[in-house]
Amino acid sequence: MNYQDILGCYHDTTVAQLINQCPQTVDILCKYVPDLDAHHQATVEAVASIADINPDQLCQELFDTVMEQTPIETLDTDVLLELILRGYDVGHVEQLSKLHRLARKIEAVHRTNPDVPKGITLAIKKLERSLTAHLEQENAHVLKRMLHEQPLNLEAPIAQMNEEHSLIKLQLRKLRQMTQSYSAPESACRSWQRFYRELKALDFRLSERIYLERDVLFPRFQL
Repeated sequence: MNYQDILGCYHDTTVAQLINQCPQTVDILCKYVPDLDAHHQATVEAVASIADINPDQLCQELFDTVMEQTPIETLDTDVLLELILRGYDVGHVEQLSKLHRLARKIEAVHRTNPDVPKGITLAIKKLERSLTAHLEQENAHVLKRMLHEQPLNLEAPIAQMNEEHSLIKLQLRKLRQMTQSYSAPESACRSWQRFYRELKALDFRLSERIYLERDVLFPRFQL
């Protein structure tokens, strides 16, 4: 999970919004800007600029504080749904499309290299198809019906979504096996190394989403 998923974009999120979300963030903010009362309408980016620190560093400290106070498992259902829908869907599909093109390039350029995982382009394309179809069905028939905790019978569609989750997890496991857990060989070029890094990050994000849905969100709507 990225800090943007919880805090929002540091260009837009204000000090007042952060404090309202989690009062304990005051301690972090005051550490860098002692006269915080004069900057309640300032954005996190502005606070970082005043303190002369990297915005990402400040956001990470704020994120850690928020998550200490509010574990993700205890988030309100609508907040959790917004987090899942805003933080995962579009980015996952777009990233898979880019990774598919990169995989095709690497398999073509390094086709004589025995370290290239044969068939990885096809494996990524299959994952992209599975994920695209899954997200369309899940958003239309499950997640949107959960908004405001609507008391609807979701047992059957949830069971179907969990079956699809299991398929996606198998596809991710296959990618890990093909890439030696995303460990680029010494012969790998920069594009190949980047490909593995981005594929590993995507694996983490997808696995995280599946956990949030299957283990945190869905049980709230099952008998």
